[in-house]
Amino acid sequence: MAIYTAGRRRTMLILLLTSILLITLDLRGNAVFNAARSGFGYSLRPFEIAGEVITRPVERVWDGMTRVDDLEEENRRLQQQLDTQRGDQIAAQAALAENVALRSLLNLESLASFERETCSIIGSSPNNFNQQVEIDCGSLDSLRVGMPVVNDAGLVGKITRVSPETSIVMLVTDPQYHIQSKVIAEVNPAPPTTVEETVPSGLPVGDVTTTTSTTTTSTSVPDSIAETTTTTTSSTSVPPETTPDGSVVSTTTTSTTTTTLAPVTRETGVLNGFGGQNLPRVTLIADSGLFGEVQIGDAVLTAGGSDSLAPPNIPIGRVANVIRGVGVEGLDLEVELNADLERLDFLTVILYTAPREAPAL
Repeated sequence: MAIYTAGRRRTMLILLLTSILLITLDLRGNAVFNAARSGFGYSLRPFEIAGEVITRPVERVWDGMTRVDDLEEENRRLQQQLDTQRGDQIAAQAALAENVALRSLLNLESLASFERETCSIIGSSPNNFNQQVEIDCGSLDSLRVGMPVVNDAGLVGKITRVSPETSIVMLVTDPQYHIQSKVIAEVNPAPPTTVEETVPSGLPVGDVTTTTSTTTTSTSVPDSIAETTTTTTSSTSVPPETTPDGSVVSTTTTSTTTTTLAPVTRETGVLNGFGGQNLPRVTLIADSGLFGEVQIGDAVLTAGGSDSLAPPNIPIGRVANVIRGVGVEGLDLEVELNADLERLDFLTVILYTAPREAPAL
């Protein structure tokens, strides 16, 4: 006896063919089917919303039960990162204050020694053809052509045109923008050097002598490396022991740990703008391993000098890509800027005049 009768077979075949026809029409696109689908979805939307309202508390309770350990672990990790960043911020502020004090004591030039003028942007938003903005400060505010312009993140551009109450700022992405720059990386700290010295002495009782020896390790580095060395010395004395023959053995262990952490200037070059849609590039970088290879993430700052329109050590950005030239052409470094040039509001003009443009005394 057949499971399906002839009538049922015909019905199933018709339904199958109808399904194939509907799927084909839907894939090829049909205004009637599209309108029917949209209307059906619109009519069911209230039921979907009601279902979400009912199931959302259940989902949240389930997530709270199953993800509580992960959330606690993530919270601990984020708290640790926050504590580390707070410590780094305090250390950076202390180092900056010390640097300013030392430069002032030695009569060296620093960013903190220059006056600044804070201005707001009033027009000329940058676009693909015009990488400049207008600010509401001018010659009456002591602004001059060529002065560098920054914000809290780093270098933004330079003054190119000044009127009594307004000025035009050329952004670093403009193809006509050029400035001397340097690439800086932080050398990994050298492994701590520990020296242990044991000084035994066989002396009669009552003539106990303890000797402490300190050893300091110094490291030679190239001239372009500004070395910072931290030395920690600790001494441990073991109580004297009396030997069978009546002598005293005194032992002193001295450990000296030297850690060197040095920022290295990899190389100097010229930062050039390449238009609003392209990252600026540092060119004229020698492809030499003398001071280590330039790597993605290395910091880029202004180099300063008598030919530069900006003082040294203004943050510009970090190396985003290293492009190797052919032969002796060297390297081109694409730089990811610290400053977001698409969201500029207030700008600060550093009232700096290059040495070559300063008036003669």
